[in-house]
Amino acid sequence: MEWLFFLLPIAALSGWLAARTHYKKRYVKQSSPFNPEYFKGLNYLLNEQPDKAIDVFIRLLEVNSETVETHLALANLFRKRGETDRAIRIHQNLIARPTLTQEQRNQALVELGLDYMNAGVLDRAEHLFLELLTKPSPPFQASEQLLRIYEQEKDWPKAITMAKKIQAQSKRKLGSVIAQFYCELAEQNIQSSSSVVLDLIKQAHFHDPSCVRATLLKANVHINAHKFRKAQKSLLNIEQQNHRYLPEALPLLFECYLQLKKLDAFESWLHTLLKRHPNMTSARIMLANVIQQLHGGQKAQDYLHQQLQKHPSVEGLHTLISLGEPSSPVLVPLIQGITNTLVRRGHRYTCPNCGFSGKKLHWHCPSCKQWGTIRPTEIHLSALETLLEPSHE
Repeated sequence: MEWLFFLLPIAALSGWLAARTHYKKRYVKQSSPFNPEYFKGLNYLLNEQPDKAIDVFIRLLEVNSETVETHLALANLFRKRGETDRAIRIHQNLIARPTLTQEQRNQALVELGLDYMNAGVLDRAEHLFLELLTKPSPPFQASEQLLRIYEQEKDWPKAITMAKKIQAQSKRKLGSVIAQFYCELAEQNIQSSSSVVLDLIKQAHFHDPSCVRATLLKANVHINAHKFRKAQKSLLNIEQQNHRYLPEALPLLFECYLQLKKLDAFESWLHTLLKRHPNMTSARIMLANVIQQLHGGQKAQDYLHQQLQKHPSVEGLHTLISLGEPSSPVLVPLIQGITNTLVRRGHRYTCPNCGFSGKKLHWHCPSCKQWGTIRPTEIHLSALETLLEPSHE
């Protein structure tokens, strides 16, 4: 019995020590999900030692594939900073790991393709995205980025095919974009037979009946073939498609009516047009030119002078001075010089989507990369102060 009382405290102490050891092991296991090397890599990153940080994170990947998202985030950071080579290095190492899931591998391939695009290596990017399209569940970014690549390379047949595929799969409405691609093809083949170009324009109108660019191309094809009545018919449709583009059609309409010897009908149509769109300065100036052709310079001056009282515009004033006789050797040339400068410096085309402005009509906005958003504009009196500032061209 004495030995029993002596052994009881020893047994209790042994049980307590065993429980304590088990608890410590469990606590350490649960409270340390990250390898200490992970914090070491973060330290390198915070101390602006990215190369060492990359090495640490890549070594960690071999131990724990759950850090994939961290690696992807790090690579994206490098790409945004312009350090594309480092981003490529991380993504290539990720793809080489056999422990990745298919979804993680696809994501890494997409990011690697974006790296190549950022570096300007479009052929490698295209190869990667095409490879992704062969997968059972390809990421939607693959088709989107391939479309971007084909746009940059101006490979319009492939761009058309890819845009149609995206539209079919995602139900996105890309008809207006596809129409622009067909217009690009038509312009590339403008020296070919007119039937080839007209077929491409027909495809553009099939995908976007309101495509003004296709209508202008069609009219030019007919004018070059001396089919002025067909050209006139096409151009008159632009008002229904988008009346903001009528300033682009007016010079072509003038040519058609002139060749058809129907300038009087054009004059009547312009009067009617201005009743529907009284602020269309380009139509008012065109009407003044037609009046000059039919009734003489004085009639044109009188008409434009009267119109400028109600609808003042820089272009109108410039045209009025051009029509008149320089009665003053100082005043009229001075005013004409000022208006000429204003008209020359004015941005005739703007994109309401992003605010881009320029002197040339771009069907693909250089700023926001959208198709068909740039429109002709008038030079308003509110812009005079800006236009009079020294040019920085």
